[in-house]
Amino acid sequence: MADLEFYRDEEGNACVRGEDERLATFIQTDLQGSTRVISDLIALLEDEGVRSEFNGNAHSLSISTKTVTIEANFDDEAPDRRLPREEMLQQMQAWLVFVSGDAALS
Repeated sequence: MADLEFYRDEEGNACVRGEDERLATFIQTDLQGSTRVISDLIALLEDEGVRSEFNGNAHSLSISTKTVTIEANFDDEAPDRRLPREEMLQQMQAWLVFVSGDAALS
């Protein structure tokens, strides 16, 4: 699983960086700090029988039974990023914990 670092910038915005730049960018630009959007995506990923699509601000996800493909909406040159569905689920759960934990402190 890719190492991602979740942090808050100087303005308090939820941010992410790490070795998997496409995944980090997707999380930061498309999910941001919205627990509702994150939870909706987690629900799709948890239901193993569901094949679906998820459209965000800058990326689209194609969710198959075994993999998730992240596609850039506005950069035709950017390569797609494919990762195991379970890994995507784990990353989304970690992001939700980070965002929710910060929200609980507010």
